[in-house]
Amino acid sequence: MAQTLSNKIFDKVFAPGLDPALDEVDLTITHYAPYADKINESISFLRTLNWKKITMKSFDDTELVAQMHDVGSDKTIVICHGYKSHYFGNTSCAAKYFTENDYNIIQIVSRGHGESGGDYITFGEYESKDLLMWIDKFEKELGLKKMIIYGISLGSNTVMRASEYIRSSAVKALILDCGFSNTRQTLIDQLRNKAKPHWGGFMVFVGKPYIKKLRDIGVKRGGFDIYEGDTVESIKKSQVPSFFIHGRKDKTVPIINTINNYEACPNKKELFIAEDADHGAGFAAGGQELEEKLMAFLNECGM
Repeated sequence: MAQTLSNKIFDKVFAPGLDPALDEVDLTITHYAPYADKINESISFLRTLNWKKITMKSFDDTELVAQMHDVGSDKTIVICHGYKSHYFGNTSCAAKYFTENDYNIIQIVSRGHGESGGDYITFGEYESKDLLMWIDKFEKELGLKKMIIYGISLGSNTVMRASEYIRSSAVKALILDCGFSNTRQTLIDQLRNKAKPHWGGFMVFVGKPYIKKLRDIGVKRGGFDIYEGDTVESIKKSQVPSFFIHGRKDKTVPIINTINNYEACPNKKELFIAEDADHGAGFAAGGQELEEKLMAFLNECGM
């Protein structure tokens, strides 16, 4: 019985899937409500742009896709979306901002999402390897010499997991938005979040053995270990300047995750906290204050 339930949970959590683009959702009934107009305006703008599909076969022969809007700039921002998120989602305000500031935009479609292949979403285990291959492709085949890598939520985890291996001089900075410290703790946090008030501790107590079973299933069926990845340990070895963003009111990925990652980062760094923002809304909520601090940071990084 327990094994059957574990397999069902595994299939639900790790199976490929894609939520609708945010302009196809009534944002007024979500935590994005205060920023609904801004997000919808950003997506409407992005939909008018000319996007070129880029494809790549990854290390395990998975066919992956990215979308690029090329304005002929010498600066490019590479965007990694979140868990089951459409790339016209909570990265759209950032994408619009950088487009208006003369950046090329590349939206990576993560494995297990949309047009990209993949049997499982591996929470950064394989996605980080994919990202390293994308960076190499963008530099060698597209000739990109000045890149920022921006990740949000699971995308941020992907970027941080890859960060310890990024040695390309073309990657000038990372933007790490509401990322988590490790997959196992994030799954535990989700148990607590979904519980009724005062039942969070009980849900964690009951659910922890199932998370161990999810790990075992992932190793057996997909060859990936969700206990292996730890962004704190990865970011300790990073050599890339990093700008961290998080919403103070984030209930999905508590802000302590970014604080831990920020404190572990050994090189040039800055932290921006959007005081009223919930998960994934930090860029939209940060407004001009965030944009000015971010641009000053990127200028110092040679962008």
